[in-house]
Amino acid sequence: MQLLKATGPPSNSAEVLITFRRNHPDIKYLRFQWQDYSGVIRGRVVPMITVIAQIAKGGPLKATGLAMAVALTNNLIPSTPLDGQYWLVPDWTTLHPTASPGSAQVMCALDFTVPATGPVSREVCPRHVLNKVLQRAHDGWGLSFLVGFEVEFVIMKANKSTGKMERCSEGWGLFAISGLRDPCYQYVEECVSQLEALGVDFQAIHTEGQRGQYEFALGPRPPLEAVDQLVLVHTYLKDTFARHGYTVTMVPKPVASESLANGQHTHLSLQPASPDLEESFLAGILKRLPALCSFCLPQDVSYERLVPFVAGGNTACWGTETRFAPIRKIEPSRWEIRNIDAMANMYSTLAAIIGAGLCGLVGQEPLLWPDLGDPANKDASRGEPLPTNLEEGLALLDVDEFGLADIIGRPMIDRYVEMKRFELSKLKVQDPDVVKVVAPCTE
Repeated sequence: MQLLKATGPPSNSAEVLITFRRNHPDIKYLRFQWQDYSGVIRGRVVPMITVIAQIAKGGPLKATGLAMAVALTNNLIPSTPLDGQYWLVPDWTTLHPTASPGSAQVMCALDFTVPATGPVSREVCPRHVLNKVLQRAHDGWGLSFLVGFEVEFVIMKANKSTGKMERCSEGWGLFAISGLRDPCYQYVEECVSQLEALGVDFQAIHTEGQRGQYEFALGPRPPLEAVDQLVLVHTYLKDTFARHGYTVTMVPKPVASESLANGQHTHLSLQPASPDLEESFLAGILKRLPALCSFCLPQDVSYERLVPFVAGGNTACWGTETRFAPIRKIEPSRWEIRNIDAMANMYSTLAAIIGAGLCGLVGQEPLLWPDLGDPANKDASRGEPLPTNLEEGLALLDVDEFGLADIIGRPMIDRYVEMKRFELSKLKVQDPDVVKVVAPCTE
């Protein structure tokens, strides 16, 4: 059966769903999904018949008043609105069958009203904010972007005696073909085959780390599409391996006693490539990189990956083909941002990174940081230290010395800072191993 990728504007929603169901008569349920500030994919499941009937009536689709108020620990933040309502804004281009038979999923933005009859607010929805930033880039400078993600993951299984998660895949890493002979790898191929049928662009698959780690290199897409594709890949990996009794984790440090670490390197390019704009765009990001860490590295465990001159580095610097720096220039107007992991909400993270670049364009900020890939700069300063924990990054974001809020909006910054500080207060009293198990890139 040919798999359909749904398309169409909201006014065409009923037609899209009817066509989709005709092509997938086995699908009975639709998951309306969104990603919250903790990186958790949340959603409501509605029978497909009910969805079609509701849309035919023309009424709005409810999410919940709690949609953006739940911490990683499943506690509600103190400022949880009790008189408001979030409404689902589905993007029907993301309508796909899930890896679980009988269900489909669609990614949504969220509108908010207080009370339900009041004006609509979109200021705290990561998907809406990213779209706003992209529109500003287009309107102000004629810029668009392409984004590609590297997905690193490790396959785990619960120890029957202790209940603790242990690494299951043991094949050699670092591009070794022998690592593809691990028994778990057959499920990697199963997952890739399913996703390719849905249009996911895999540019490469290989072993990573020392043992038991795999990586997908996903093809470039416009930012919203790229994050939607990333969410789909994460979901299929988790669901596919769960059916076989395993757990896939993208958590930054899967095994506390080992150096093995998962990142989520992010490739970002200006479209079209622009020599006149790229230096100020990069300067805007570097100037705000310490504060951006609060989005890119959203839990304390994230900072365990940052080692001097390794895996993204721990100072604000860049260099042409320089892998010890958090920003590696690959070619004109294209960079790899390395200090990011899969615990991040990539809608808000890309909004912040691109927003920082736009700040640089607004102020025509000079690129004061040397290219550390140039041998002539081998003795140059490595730049300002990056935060060593989440609170340090949040403090910088909250103060917002360099005006990131002018682009992404103060409401999202305020809500994000509140949420992450609340999570820190809850997580600090928990066992670190428990924290890793509840991480969104595991669950």
